Amino acid sequence: MSAIFPRWTNSVPTILAVGSLGGAAIAAGSVWYWFTPSYWEVGYEPIQPVEYSHQTHVGKLGMDCRYCHTGVEESSEANIPATATCMNCHTGEGDVAMLNSDLWQAHKIDPNLLQVRTAFATGEPVQWRRVHKLPGYVQFNHAAHVRVGVSCYSCHGRVDQFAVVRQEKSLAMGWCLDCHRDPEPHLLENRDSMRDSAGFCEVTDLARAAELLSMAEQRERGKALANERNIFPPESCGACHN
Repeated sequence: MSAIFPRWTNSVPTILAVGSLGGAAIAAGSVWYWFTPSYWEVGYEPIQPVEYSHQTHVGKLGMDCRYCHTGVEESSEANIPATATCMNCHTGEGDVAMLNSDLWQAHKIDPNLLQVRTAFATGEPVQWRRVHKLPGYVQFNHAAHVRVGVSCYSCHGRVDQFAVVRQEKSLAMGWCLDCHRDPEPHLLENRDSMRDSAGFCEVTDLARAAELLSMAEQRERGKALANERNIFPPESCGACHN
């Protein structure tokens, strides 16, 4: 009696099994590579409804991050400023308009500032697009980090040079753990110390922070601060996942 299927079909199950395993490996590798924060979140730079330039406000005008993000030293979150904060400088009252009337006339018709003024007048907030966002099961406390001398620079980069804010670091769990396991390269002398000290740095002074953290002696300086202030960041799951 002749066989219903030719002999070569005996290898079909093996081929299908190998193909399935290969496909699963490719899928897992693709997810691991493309779906991790270190790949698809670093460099995220959304278009904002108002073209606000940190390069202008922080870099050129020298505004401190804490003028707008008022809660970073006391709160777990770095708040987005209300339009009332913008209007502290953009009302046109006082000496600003008097110093340069031509500049102020251009300032009054600027489409970005018209949006801000409209938002302030109507009470409707500007719909800023969030750049840095952690999953809901992760808790990050800004105040806890800022108070021990971790600069805004370590997580956000040279924001004072950004015309458009982007995400500089992955914010992945491994990235956070790297710092918790070895915090010394990121600790700056910013509290309870002499301001004329060679190692002193306001956490919001991004240029100064970048300079100090790149120095060869930073590790020893950070080690001394960690011992002095008893800084031993937790590595347990419960520290960030409550």
